[in-house]
Amino acid sequence: MNKQNDPDYEELRIRLVEDNGKSLWTFTCENGIAFWVDKKYGVKPRIGNVVRFYFDETRSVRGLYINGRKCYYHTREEQAKLNAERRRKQEASEKALFRKNRPKLDAQYRSLPEVFKHRIDKFRQNNPDFRWKYEAYEMYVCTQAVKIAEAAQKAEVIRSWDEGNGFISFEKAKSVVPGLDDGHSGNTFGAACLLAILYLSNQRGVVRHHGAMAPLVGSKEYGYVPVSPAAKT
Repeated sequence: MNKQNDPDYEELRIRLVEDNGKSLWTFTCENGIAFWVDKKYGVKPRIGNVVRFYFDETRSVRGLYINGRKCYYHTREEQAKLNAERRRKQEASEKALFRKNRPKLDAQYRSLPEVFKHRIDKFRQNNPDFRWKYEAYEMYVCTQAVKIAEAAQKAEVIRSWDEGNGFISFEKAKSVVPGLDDGHSGNTFGAACLLAILYLSNQRGVVRHHGAMAPLVGSKEYGYVPVSPAAKT
């Protein structure tokens, strides 16, 4: 398949262009989609230009033409090979980072209360790739949950940080929890507070609850099962 008989494209008109420094042009299309093009391709987008996007099966852009001028283009087969190579490199990088961080993760695991160890064990048992893929994320949430619980002492204290819209105020938590990490995302902070509440009010729930990154990658992928042997402890 080549560009001439490749039907997987969409054409849109540019309504806004911004110079994003030395390397990129960014542009916004008429339907609100924002995208970018590397200046190395020598194609400068202009307001009113027609942009043609070619997509792969994941709707990732594998080809880009601006006003008929090619920036880049890959067939579906070529893009699939590029994606596979990218995944291979990403996996190798993540495994190398895990090997580097493993002593720290092992030490953090040993310092956890037993119920949190059971939680980590569950994911390790259900997903052979959990350690190098997700454990650093889960461990961060669990260690922060323990810190929050130890400072708050009661689940009601953590619930009192609710701003009334279902979101817990980080500022209120920070005023109570010494050393609460500033690097939280909304997901890690929310998960840590929920686990802290469970730890103080229903410890079996610590083991049973979905993984911290499950909302982003899916529970099955993360290593969650509805009931595990560890949940009975």
